[in-house]
Amino acid sequence: MDSPKTTASSTVACLNCRDKHLKCDGNPEGCDRCRVLSLFCHFVPSRRGRRGQPSQLAGLDSCPIPVVDESPFFDSSSLPLEISGVLSPEYIPGPPQRPFRLRIHLIKAFYEYFHSAHPIFPPYDLWISSSPPQYLVDIVELIGLHHASPGQVTEFPNDIWIATGQAELALEKVQSYLFLCILFHGRNVPDLAKKCIGLAIECSFGLGLHFKEVSDAVEIQNPARAESMRRTLWEVFVVDTLLATMQVGGTLQFNMETPDVPLPSRDESFTDGHSGLSQISAKDLDFSELFDDGCMSPLAYRVEATLLLRQCLFACENHAGEDDMERLDTRISAWFHRWPNVNGSILQMNGKVDQIDFQSAMIMQCASIHLHFPRSLLVLLLPTTGEIFCSRPPPISSPSSNTQTHTAKIVNAASELSKLASLSTSVRGHTPFFACSLVLSSIVQVAALAVPTGQPIAKQRSFVVLNLGVLKSMSQVWNIASISFAKLRAIVREVRAASTEAGGQIVDSTISSLLTMS
Repeated sequence: MDSPKTTASSTVACLNCRDKHLKCDGNPEGCDRCRVLSLFCHFVPSRRGRRGQPSQLAGLDSCPIPVVDESPFFDSSSLPLEISGVLSPEYIPGPPQRPFRLRIHLIKAFYEYFHSAHPIFPPYDLWISSSPPQYLVDIVELIGLHHASPGQVTEFPNDIWIATGQAELALEKVQSYLFLCILFHGRNVPDLAKKCIGLAIECSFGLGLHFKEVSDAVEIQNPARAESMRRTLWEVFVVDTLLATMQVGGTLQFNMETPDVPLPSRDESFTDGHSGLSQISAKDLDFSELFDDGCMSPLAYRVEATLLLRQCLFACENHAGEDDMERLDTRISAWFHRWPNVNGSILQMNGKVDQIDFQSAMIMQCASIHLHFPRSLLVLLLPTTGEIFCSRPPPISSPSSNTQTHTAKIVNAASELSKLASLSTSVRGHTPFFACSLVLSSIVQVAALAVPTGQPIAKQRSFVVLNLGVLKSMSQVWNIASISFAKLRAIVREVRAASTEAGGQIVDSTISSLLTMS
């Protein structure tokens, strides 16, 4: 005789039935309703019968993740099997492995200092209650450690790399490789940073995150996860572009056509299920001048800035003509006029810097420098700086009949990058990519000291001093800032030699004073 079928208590319902307030048969192998609808069926322990208040020790260094009746971010993200032609079956997440432990103070440091610059997760409480996989938690804690204990992080834990590689294909794996890429870049390990962004792109495509239909399907049951999917895909796109722009030998690995996935929305989409904004795709940006004010989120403006930066990189590599250069320059100017924060609200009333608006401005100024540098007066001044660029040197272009204008454009963009650095004395929340943009800014301004650009020498010198100071402060968290500081001193020495040969005595004395900085 066959043994009777084991079922869970009738008082325990799967997440899908709980969400719909329907009766569940409690079969731990998959209830009948989920089987009929081809849904992923998952149970979590019930809290009924528990007494007492939450532990007073819940906020200590190591504590178990709280058990919740519902997990609105990860556990209820069921997908119909009908879209299996787009998504591989491995996307369907397995039951979370419990128990595992969290170091809360490191995760809070991650959210306070890092997440605001790369916000692909939902708010802190929602993410904590979602039972994220341990390998992702370990990466988040490692990044938090860089901010909570600057200078205390030495070797990279190899077990994190192994665990991430062995994990099943899922959204969390993409996010892990994305964070590892930024982490390795900040630690000045360019080869591993380049490898991680390649793996993040590969996993993103494997999951179908670049298909609009995928996030739309998840939106039905889990709007917060759908928003995180869209943000993750576009963050991969942004970081791939920044990495290619700001590393010697950098290449664009995200080489598919522009995805039709809607651009990231506002944070309200995590908590309210919607942001009040209509979904805008990257293809709609060609008609962005027709949008109403406030129609795009700050993250969407950052994506648009990244698209323009990529076009500037392509234009330089393909030696675009003056007409194409003028068209891109016009689009950069138009972007600043449309940008809601053109009046300077990057620095908020509470004294904090809005890191997304900050990055948007940073990206656009870098786009202007890369667009104009090859045709400027400065391109021949530093013939060997390609070896000490934090960012990859723009390619040498054919001479322009209007080099004075191109030079003025890049000097202005370099000055604007320095003005961003002056917004706040707190630099711990800046993305490590900002260190490389300061190197680019300093290269232009140091070179401008040796060329008669018409800019006040004292002003240019003060900007370089500021850049060096910010790099020195950022070096407490990110090693790439420390390396960049040393590289800039080498650049200053090179410009000094070039200026001395040209007889620039006043400029030479100014550059000499920069060399005395420690």
